[in-house]
Amino acid sequence: MNQSTRPRGWTRFVWIGLAAASVVGCASHGPLASAKVAQAERAVDDAQQAGAGVSAPLELRTAQDKLRAAQTALAKGKNDRAIRSAEQAAIDGDYARAVAASQRANTMADEMGQYIKVLRQELERLPQ
Repeated sequence: MNQSTRPRGWTRFVWIGLAAASVVGCASHGPLASAKVAQAERAVDDAQQAGAGVSAPLELRTAQDKLRAAQTALAKGKNDRAIRSAEQAAIDGDYARAVAASQRANTMADEMGQYIKVLRQELERLPQ
């Protein structure tokens, strides 16, 4: 059956099917976008609780900005943009948390080094 002998309703049916698939595809992004935004919110909250506001303020602010962009996009129904921004916010939040943890570990290592130094000085003072 070539193009000229195919029934007219067939073409209309194909276009309706494609349009319906497109609408269903877009609608299925809504729950994914909401889940990604929630994941980003948790990552930013975790970074704040880890002390990133003090240890990694720039990284935390970047994560917060991207989270706000994701929330705005989600509210406007721009699910693809919300997903992208939320994924970036989650990564930046995780990075801010890691920077804060790294700084805490370095601070603890410095303190332990000072403590060891004091102990060595005390040991040297003991009579032998």
